[in-house]
Amino acid sequence: MKKIALLVYLLFATSFTPIAAKFIVEEVSPLSLAFIRFGIADILLLIIFFFRKNNFKIDKSDLLRFLILGALVLPINQFCFLEGVSLSTASHSGVTYSLTPLFAYLISIKIKHEKYSHGKLFSILLSIIGIIVIFYENFVNSNKSTTLSGDILLLCAVSSWAFYLTLSKDMVAKYGALKTSTISFSTGLIMYIPIFLYDLPNFSLAKMSFYGGLAFFHLTILVAFGSYFVFTWSSKYISVSSLTTSMNSSPLITIIFSWILLKENLSYFFIIGTVITMAGVFLSQRYSDFKENFNPEISA
Repeated sequence: MKKIALLVYLLFATSFTPIAAKFIVEEVSPLSLAFIRFGIADILLLIIFFFRKNNFKIDKSDLLRFLILGALVLPINQFCFLEGVSLSTASHSGVTYSLTPLFAYLISIKIKHEKYSHGKLFSILLSIIGIIVIFYENFVNSNKSTTLSGDILLLCAVSSWAFYLTLSKDMVAKYGALKTSTISFSTGLIMYIPIFLYDLPNFSLAKMSFYGGLAFFHLTILVAFGSYFVFTWSSKYISVSSLTTSMNSSPLITIIFSWILLKENLSYFFIIGTVITMAGVFLSQRYSDFKENFNPEISA
């Protein structure tokens, strides 16, 4: 029962994150939203952090690593994700974020010295072809739509998230998930203050609707804050291979509910590109060493 409950939570949180983001960025400035969202999540993490009598002590040699993690998780990732969703669509975001494991693997080849594999390379190329098919339609219509610009930002968001996951792996092993997340969030929040102050004149809750409030709760409590606890618990009850296989369906759920709730248009280019991309992602996870070395987390 615990496994089912955890999988349902993870699927719900992951699948509806792009949809929630699309709802809220229509009502609140994306730049301010990122600061408030992670500010609340960081306060909640700090409460748990101090309740468990943790401290901020880290080795001097790890200071630069945490500065990089802070920059990746908030200023870079959140700017690219929320601005990208505002310019593109939730369905595009869902498909793009499914590439996180592939990006993480490519980064790990250089940083973590992962083993090179022709099979993995084929799956990566297949996913890239799928993304190109999706991008092609937006490139042709680039003068009429902002979707292409949004998709490029979403790719940057995925790459920054993959960098964060890869670089944080050693810190999690050394300091634990709670301490690593709390220090990274707090560092990123401090870095983001100038951006928030710059965007403050654009910040307003006057347009926030009931659904916008639900979307904010989803992004802040269920994802930014709740993901730490969910993945800590899930690792005890669910194998990484089972978890990653289950998460393969989240982009499809995102696409279906983006069409139902947001009335997003699903073109032939998008559908074909999605099928090709997901085939590449699925093939990549058939390799056991890749599945066991990549620890998935709720994106964005």
